[in-house]
Amino acid sequence: MYSNKKIVQSLGEILKAKSIFNIVISPGSRNAPIIIHFTQYNIFNTYSIVDERCAAFFALGIAQNIKKPVVLSCTSGSAVVNYYPAVTEAFYQRIPLILITADRPKEIVNVFEGQSIHQENIFHHHVEISVQLTENESKSSLWYNDRLINESINKCIFKKKPIHINIPFSEPLYKTTDRLQVKPKIIKTIPIKNYIEKPKYYEKEKYLWNKYKKKMILLGLFYPEKNMKNILRKLSIDPSIVIFTETTSHIYGKLFFSNIDQLIFSMTIQEWKNLKPHILLTIGINIISKKIKFFLRKFPPVYHWHIGSNYENYPDTYYKLTTYWPINPELFFKIFYNNSIYQCTSDYRYKWDQLRKKRIKKHKFFLKKEKSFSDLKVLFFVFKTIPNNSILQLGNSMIIRYYQLFEKKKCTIQSYCNRGTSGIDGCVSTAIGTSVSSKKRVTLIIGDISFFYDSNALWNNYIPKNFRIILINNRGGNIFRFISTKKLPKITLNFFETKHIFSAEKICEMYNWEYEKVSNQSSLKKSLSSFWKESDFPCLLEINTYKYNNSKILKKYLSYLSS
Repeated sequence: MYSNKKIVQSLGEILKAKSIFNIVISPGSRNAPIIIHFTQYNIFNTYSIVDERCAAFFALGIAQNIKKPVVLSCTSGSAVVNYYPAVTEAFYQRIPLILITADRPKEIVNVFEGQSIHQENIFHHHVEISVQLTENESKSSLWYNDRLINESINKCIFKKKPIHINIPFSEPLYKTTDRLQVKPKIIKTIPIKNYIEKPKYYEKEKYLWNKYKKKMILLGLFYPEKNMKNILRKLSIDPSIVIFTETTSHIYGKLFFSNIDQLIFSMTIQEWKNLKPHILLTIGINIISKKIKFFLRKFPPVYHWHIGSNYENYPDTYYKLTTYWPINPELFFKIFYNNSIYQCTSDYRYKWDQLRKKRIKKHKFFLKKEKSFSDLKVLFFVFKTIPNNSILQLGNSMIIRYYQLFEKKKCTIQSYCNRGTSGIDGCVSTAIGTSVSSKKRVTLIIGDISFFYDSNALWNNYIPKNFRIILINNRGGNIFRFISTKKLPKITLNFFETKHIFSAEKICEMYNWEYEKVSNQSSLKKSLSSFWKESDFPCLLEINTYKYNNSKILKKYLSYLSS
């Protein structure tokens, strides 16, 4: 059984031809033709998520994990704009989502008809392309729809960004047919490798690369291929190169510097000037560390090069961009990788390595001496116990920043965080989407405000039994106390913090989750020892740290590292 709407039949056949099978649908009436068609067509994996904001982040989590487009479908009106937070996140994180929004016929917008708003091009700057299809089923109109659907989906695949397809539906909405009445054309796009036409275009840069003895490679949010990891490992033994890898770059190893904030947060300006690079080479997008952004902007390198394809604007993050390479990073290193560079005399990596050893020594001493059950001490234990060969999803604000302070010794753990726009909304939904689409165990570590804000995510029938949440509850979040040195009046501070007395216990009870709460170190260690064992339900461990001045302890720790 299929929807009798030819436009929906064409859409289904084009998605099938392009091997896009995951569809997240929010219940509604105007999108009834889509619901009927795709839920009856068993080649597609369909998920029903009531809350559109949660549904969009759930789809983002699936797409983030499988590295392929995922379809979202909702009814008309206010349902559509609930997609917007996830759309912006996907746009800046470069994750392919296909938004298919059902609309009312154009002629009834602005005549006081329910759930009728201006949906055409509603996502504007935050999608790669937005197309408005037609209901007309004439031969020329079907050709027109086929062309737009192919064009937009192909852009989603190759640009790795969200796209929007808006479809008006007139009543009747629920009619069906036993056979497909369309045979849409499929427009295939052939991907090509980037290349540089002539060596003369990069002769100067190659000369500079071999000349300078202080080169820093900084990796932000990035999804590297296996070859890229191997190339970087080889480069990491060059004494003139240091490779800084952020949590979201998915590159770890002994020769990489992955605990950036532990290294530089308390660094003096003079220390930075002594260690700043001549050439900064950046790969990937958003950088978490505010401190390294500050240093690179205030005391910049001589040259900043950025590598990466499909950027429409120059990614001049540090206001010192001198060369932009719109190519695949692998191609860049094929051009510049030269075994002879290992013969150069440089102590650049050695100096950074010495600094790292000092920081790690002080880091271990501080944590051994610090007895409080604070966020810092708790997360030290938690991060150590994450199972190998698993996926770690991290909440925004302080959780991801704490993770930047610790060495990543378990290279088999993949870690993700929504750092496209870096909002707290949708962190739980994204993690659940990842867990549904992965055979690996997924753990979400999240703060209390982020969790409660997205607690509707647990209203979900697809959560695997092995999904785990570790909730750090300090009753209000500490990020504003940490990032601001200004002492604010209590009445004003209440508008920055969100103080509360809530617990996740009743939420877990409502959604039939296993729940445990700990408030001290011995019970935490005991709970963590069995937390990832097999269970009949997903589990949440709530860790209460509200009795301690977490921001003060963190500042004390960072100050001690450089003392």
